Amino acid sequence: MFDPKKFLYAIAAVSAAAMLASCNPVNPEPEPEPEPEPVTLTLNFVLPEGGAKTAWAAGDKIVIHGEYASTQVTVTLEAGDIKGRTATKSVENLFPYEREDCKSTLYAAWPAEAVDNLPHCFFYSKFNTTNREIMAACNVGDTFTFKPVCSAVSFTVNGDYEEYAFSGNKKAVLGYEFLQVKVTDAVENLLQYKGDPIQAVTAPFVKGANLVCFPGDIELEKGFALKLRKGGKAVKAYFVHNAVSLVRGGVLDLGDITAALEDYDDPLSDDIISLDAAGGANCYIVSAPGAYKFKALKGGSKQEIGEPASAEVLWETWNTTEEPASGSVVASAAYADDYIIIHMPAALHPGNAVVAARDADGAILWSWHIWVPQTPVTADSYGDIMGAAVMSRNLGALVDTKAEGMVDPLSYGLVYQWGRKDPFVNSPTALKNDLAAYVGAAEEVAAGQISLADAIGNPRLLGHTNDGNWMDEVDETLWSNDEKSIYDPCPPGYRVPARNTNKPFWSGNLTAAAGWKADGTNGWLTIGEPVAVFPIAGYRDDYDVKGMAKVGARTLYWTAHGSEAKAACADLRYDKGTFKLGSAPKARLGSVRCVAE
Repeated sequence: MFDPKKFLYAIAAVSAAAMLASCNPVNPEPEPEPEPEPVTLTLNFVLPEGGAKTAWAAGDKIVIHGEYASTQVTVTLEAGDIKGRTATKSVENLFPYEREDCKSTLYAAWPAEAVDNLPHCFFYSKFNTTNREIMAACNVGDTFTFKPVCSAVSFTVNGDYEEYAFSGNKKAVLGYEFLQVKVTDAVENLLQYKGDPIQAVTAPFVKGANLVCFPGDIELEKGFALKLRKGGKAVKAYFVHNAVSLVRGGVLDLGDITAALEDYDDPLSDDIISLDAAGGANCYIVSAPGAYKFKALKGGSKQEIGEPASAEVLWETWNTTEEPASGSVVASAAYADDYIIIHMPAALHPGNAVVAARDADGAILWSWHIWVPQTPVTADSYGDIMGAAVMSRNLGALVDTKAEGMVDPLSYGLVYQWGRKDPFVNSPTALKNDLAAYVGAAEEVAAGQISLADAIGNPRLLGHTNDGNWMDEVDETLWSNDEKSIYDPCPPGYRVPARNTNKPFWSGNLTAAAGWKADGTNGWLTIGEPVAVFPIAGYRDDYDVKGMAKVGARTLYWTAHGSEAKAACADLRYDKGTFKLGSAPKARLGSVRCVAE
């Protein structure tokens, strides 16, 4: 039955619940935040004092932003906006960015072409290069006073080039693939976030003043190299070897450097052939005209030689009595970007040369032997006479020795004090104790022993002592029985042979070996199957290193095994009838017959 009281109570309860819900909502809808309104401001843009840019120019583009790159504005200056270092312009659609940690609300960067802001850029300005006169600023009121980000070098060259490349010596960092800076009225960090470092700055060459820019302050402790490129390779260069300091906002003006440019060999050129593609060494064989390169490293190692500034042909010989024409074996040598580059004459003349690298003060840091044989150099095991494949001739010989008739003195090769990488001349005349002629730096004989540093710094200096070591300390690792050392004089793929007493050439009696024959009348001997031929080339004695001795009567072939004052060698004495493994003073100069590594 219908009860009016209950109905009224139900109506009242529903009405009360509706009233309560309207006063205390459970899930209220958030009030939408108002969209920021763009503003129009008249702004002043002020250049810094003393920078590379001395005035605004019509067409200059400045990026202005707040929190987001999507709302940034690019301003293009017109002539009427500019008064020298200041430009004033009314700018629309600006979205200021307010923060509690600074009062600045807008941020600017120039040039717009170099700006690459992130979508959410806050108060940062990001640049896609550092080789520009990049600047950044924040507003103080209606004024932006720009901060220079870079230091710079300016130069002028009169010539037709396509590109320049600037690099600091010793691989100095000169820039970054990108750079993000932070400039507010409270904080300034012009090297905030950096991309990968750049060690060479390149840009198109322009006639007139060229400007090279570097972020921040730069210390080029070893100077720099500026190369000018044309036809895809560097052809001219300007070098500074002393320390250079570059200050942010400053410009080092080199002026017109045209007269100071040097011819430059670009090691990256396809025209230059690598001699150390199969491994480095202290000796390289060259058999054709052209330009060649190899890394300026110690022997076949990865050890740097120091801080080279130049290279030169130190001396040359034709291995004959005739004084060679300068540049006839190696026409020229140069140093470029960690490489030694040599140019061979158009018509090769067989002979030997030594090329040296010097530092900025002229000191020799290292040297290399360039070997130009008259006939191809080969190798054979000759019935395993040494324990490895044996080179067909002595190191530095221009031809192989033949087992018939009078010995050809061009097969004598060069001679070495034990453990040294640098050669000295042998006799140019069959069976005579004279010395081959040379051109260039003269040989020197020290009053006594010398240091290893002396030998490296003067490859023409002979240590002199009687029945002992040329060096004033003992180092049995200069040449090594176990592996090719950094002082080994043999070309890539070869080394000074290890002492192996199980092999015929390093035995107590070579005459018992197959193929043995000694012809003192004609000055050669043979051993092995097929026979290897060795000239009886004499040696330069330890007590008289100035000249050859015993040519045609005796010879010695070094092994890599040394002791305190002497080293193991094949001591071959036709005049005594003894041919055996023995030893000789390290100061003596003997022959080297390289073997395969």
